[in-house]
Amino acid sequence: MASPRISVIMPAFNRERYVAESMRSVLAQSFKGFELIVVDDGSTDRTLEIAREIAATDPRVRIESNSKNLGIARTRNKALGVAQAEYVALLDSDDIWVDRDKLAKQAAFLDAHPDHALVGGAIRHIDPDGKALRVAVFPESDASIRKIILRFNPFAQSTLMYRKDAILEAGGYSPAYQVCDDYALWLAVGKKYKFANFGDIFTGYRIHGSNITRTKRLTAAREIFEIVRANSAAYPRPWIGIAKAYVRLVVAFFRT
Repeated sequence: MASPRISVIMPAFNRERYVAESMRSVLAQSFKGFELIVVDDGSTDRTLEIAREIAATDPRVRIESNSKNLGIARTRNKALGVAQAEYVALLDSDDIWVDRDKLAKQAAFLDAHPDHALVGGAIRHIDPDGKALRVAVFPESDASIRKIILRFNPFAQSTLMYRKDAILEAGGYSPAYQVCDDYALWLAVGKKYKFANFGDIFTGYRIHGSNITRTKRLTAAREIFEIVRANSAAYPRPWIGIAKAYVRLVVAFFRT
């Protein structure tokens, strides 16, 4: 295929139940000039086999595999290392895109806003069977995002598109974090570039028992506290962010 404009990266670990649906939601996009890079992170189920079956039906799909489980940060960095496009879109292997024009909308936005490096959107929570639960929307403008970014992560991973060069310039995903490698990266990128979110619902975000942030709640709270403190000088109202991160850490400690 010709050089793609967008690289879609999908880390996958033991997602045999969902990976086919996730991949097909990418292949159904109205924007066709993309590559889909699925990186299997040492799955012990049929995830890799299923991904390869779908890849055989579409030349835009590339499959990479880790011989052993490397973790989410290293797996995302591996995908970035082989991505060919200027823009990178993210989709976790248990989520789905529900807006067929997602890629087209975000690529057009980044084309028109060279000072922005990262653009996301709204999500619809879905249950393991795909039933709609509730909608979550996030601040849309750079100014509104910056006001709250130290209080919570205002980006849903599986809605995002970013400039690959900006992410690499910020150092990529840090393996020092088990859960919040993405949050640390967005804060690093925001020191030089602007943010945005669409109000459109782009993604079905699946809620199930193995969601990472549910099984590693205390680890996430510790990482958030560390990340917020490290970036407090770069964003507005740092004392609010630090205080909220501390309360989250205390609550997580007593709940575990």
